[in-house]
Amino acid sequence: MIENRSKKSVWFSLTMVLVTVTLSAETLTIDKSIEIALKHSPNIAMSRYDFKGAVQRGKFQEGYYLPRLDLSATAGKQGINYSKEQSLTGNALLGTLTASQLLYDFGKTKGMIDASHSEADAYKAMMNQTISQKILDIKTRYYNALKMKSIIEVNKENIKLQEGQLRRATRYYENGIKTIIDVSDAQVRLTQAELDLSNSEYELQIRIALLEEAMGYAPYGGNYSLVHRKLDFSNVVDRLPLINTSLARLEGFAYDHRFELQSSKYLVQSFKSVIKSQEGGYYPTLSLQGDYTAQSVDKSFEQMSPDRQWQAGVNLQWNLFAGKQTDASVQEAKIASMRATAKVEEVRLMVKREVVEASLQVRRTKDSVTLSQSIAKASKEKFYQAQKRYDNELSDYIELQEAQQGYINSLSNLVVAYYDYYISIAQLDYAVGK
Repeated sequence: MIENRSKKSVWFSLTMVLVTVTLSAETLTIDKSIEIALKHSPNIAMSRYDFKGAVQRGKFQEGYYLPRLDLSATAGKQGINYSKEQSLTGNALLGTLTASQLLYDFGKTKGMIDASHSEADAYKAMMNQTISQKILDIKTRYYNALKMKSIIEVNKENIKLQEGQLRRATRYYENGIKTIIDVSDAQVRLTQAELDLSNSEYELQIRIALLEEAMGYAPYGGNYSLVHRKLDFSNVVDRLPLINTSLARLEGFAYDHRFELQSSKYLVQSFKSVIKSQEGGYYPTLSLQGDYTAQSVDKSFEQMSPDRQWQAGVNLQWNLFAGKQTDASVQEAKIASMRATAKVEEVRLMVKREVVEASLQVRRTKDSVTLSQSIAKASKEKFYQAQKRYDNELSDYIELQEAQQGYINSLSNLVVAYYDYYISIAQLDYAVGK
């Protein structure tokens, strides 16, 4: 029995270890982050609902082309009073079925249907624009989190260097080579490095929270890690993806694929259709109309009220004067169309500016990575030289610490430049509508 319990205990322990390993082994890629955001992000859901609502408004307008049937029923009492005869009262039951079919209205209905369809297309483009913005947001926050993970590695490297310097300063002080101030300063700098590491770890948690906010969901119960490759600081530039597309081609691609521009163009079409619909108000509306009525009354009213009656015919309705309301509606629609046309040009200029800025940002950050790598290499060499000079009593402790801090700063700057380059590529993809 004891042996069996022992086996069960071992099995339970192994199971818990396997579960823990499985849970901690979950990794969140950038593509998976985007997939989660497309499924759970509230603002994408809201834009999707806006599009679906616009589609239903189009279907509502299409309903005017279809026949209309209305049924009404009334039950109650009726009475007739005569001045010199006996008054009549009795029960009455009345039912009426009315049917109508639009024949022609000079573009009023067609204009509103076309306007609704164009509006739905505009909302669809807005939804896709929201998705495009969300993808950029996810990429930016994901790379910012990776940036902080690399900063943590730099801070850990700084702690190792500061610990080594503290040991060196302590040994020199104990041998009477250096003064106590070198030991005190090394201890202060080590504590500062530990503080920097602690702050960067907290900052990483904040950036992960921002990523989860953008996704609209915390995957794997929040127990996951980001896909992070340790940087080779001596050879970062060669791993960078290259962007060689000309600015003219980028602009042309953006004009064809930016959803904001597509949405603005659809709104212009929608307002032009509204103009046609409002201009139809100057003309008549032709429709078929008919109704069938059946009623049941008391015997007192049978001679005065028919049991069944119907009528059918072509109806013409023409508003000859509406206090210039039709004129005002047409002019308002034209003004809205002109405003929408101006908006298209405004969006086009904005798209061009964003493409130019994003393209220049890619080039700038690429140069920053190249130069930052060169500075990091030079700073590392300077730090090693300063160590030798300090060991040989050719320089003081301040020179050594300045060189060491310069080296750590250069690594941090290289990390920032490296991930900013990837963020700039994401911004360029967004700017051109990829």
